[in-house]
Amino acid sequence: MRKEGRLRRLFMENKGVLTSRELQSAGYNHYSIRKFLQKGAIERVSRGKYVFHEFDENEYFLAQQIIPTGIICLLSAAAIYDYTTFIPKKYHLAIKSNYYPSLPDYPPIKLYYWRKKQYELGVIQQSVSQSTLNIYDKEKTVCDFLKFRNKLDPSIVKEVLKSYIKDEERDFAKLKSYSKDLKIESILSNYLEILL
Repeated sequence: MRKEGRLRRLFMENKGVLTSRELQSAGYNHYSIRKFLQKGAIERVSRGKYVFHEFDENEYFLAQQIIPTGIICLLSAAAIYDYTTFIPKKYHLAIKSNYYPSLPDYPPIKLYYWRKKQYELGVIQQSVSQSTLNIYDKEKTVCDFLKFRNKLDPSIVKEVLKSYIKDEERDFAKLKSYSKDLKIESILSNYLEILL
C-alpha cells in the first residue's frame, strides 16, 4: 500500500500521466510496472504512457495529455459548454495540419487537422473537473460548427447556435469578428436571421 501511495503522488505531480521512462527514472522497473498493471493500480493508455486508475475519470484531460497540442473542439467543446444534449462517443481535438500523432485505443479520440489561423484562433484555458484544459472559446466553437455544418448533423448545429444565443455570456461582436476571420460571415448572418 505504501508503494501505491508513493506511486499516486508521483502521478499527481505529473498531471496524472507518466511514461515508461519516467516510471523507471522514479525507481520502478519493468517487473513492478507490470505488477501495477495486473493489480489495476495503473492503466496503459497508449504505448509507453500510463495513467493512475483514480485519474482516468477526467478523460478530456487524459486526451490532452496523450495529444499535448490538441485543443478541445466541436462536439466536445459544445458538450463542456452545455450547448448540446448530444454526447460524443469520441473526444474531439483540433491539431495543426502538419502533425500526425498515433492514437491510443483509449480514450477514443477524433482529430481535426486545421490550418494555422483556424487552429490558433479563440484558444482559452478552462477548468473542467479540477483540470485545466485547452479549449476553443464559445464564439470559436459556434463558428467551427458553422464552418463544418455540412459534415455535422444539422439538428446539432442548430441546437448549438440556439444555446449560444440564449447564453447570457455570449459576445456577438467577437462571434462576428471570428466569422470574418474564418470567412463564414454570410453563413453566420443567414443562421442568425433565421434564429433571432
